[in-house]
Amino acid sequence: MADLLLPNHLAGNCSDRVCVRVSRSWNFYDTNNETKLLHADMVLIDEEGNSIQAQVYPPADELFRTRVKEGGVYTFSYFRVRASNIYYKPVENDQMLVFTKWNKVEEVLAVPPAFPMYAYSLASPEQLQARIDTRTQFTDVIGVITAISNIGTTQTKLRQGNSTKRTVTIQTPR
Repeated sequence: MADLLLPNHLAGNCSDRVCVRVSRSWNFYDTNNETKLLHADMVLIDEEGNSIQAQVYPPADELFRTRVKEGGVYTFSYFRVRASNIYYKPVENDQMLVFTKWNKVEEVLAVPPAFPMYAYSLASPEQLQARIDTRTQFTDVIGVITAISNIGTTQTKLRQGNSTKRTVTIQTPR
């Protein structure tokens, strides 16, 4: 079976196989109970640089924690494709993958040298300014930190109660 590229999947259950690198991974915990894992997340990138978010919900996260490592290349099959989260998108993609205990995972040992390592898109300072106080897109910034404010509190639309917040001032290279 040939590997499909990420843009070639339709919403629903999928038995196709994708070959991707785990570009980034993190855990998302309950804000009211920081010991309760809600889901594990990954940014995946295929051989042509297409990227997508993947989520794994407990208890299937235990299988992935032991077999899948950030930076590794894997083939995945038997997963679900669904619409991406409207509140938080780590990559520009309208779809995401959901992995379960039924997924088949195989590590790729012979990785082509040109297989991309990182998922990114460049943004102008104006685009970055427009993303302030929004959660719809994850943004990494390269620059020099020139100031960090004291911790303050703010009310968010997504949570009941206050959240802590710092303002970080970054000077970008010119």
